[in-house]
Amino acid sequence: MPLKLDNLITKNENGIRLHLYSCIIAYLILQLIDIEEGFGKSLLDKLRYLQSFMCQHISYVHWFRRIVYST
Repeated sequence: MPLKLDNLITKNENGIRLHLYSCIIAYLILQLIDIEEGFGKSLLDKLRYLQSFMCQHISYVHWFRRIVYST
């Protein structure tokens, strides 16, 4: 699959190299993660699971609820 340079944020060599490295790292992380059977096994399913998990645990609203209701 050819790389389309129009979709990248930057077009200089260092920016493209950084973009490729970050894509490879993200791919490897998704390969290493195991999620529950109900969410699926594809890389897209794993990415969606991680996004929902991170949104749930990084949100200030959830932090506030955890602090207020845990005491």
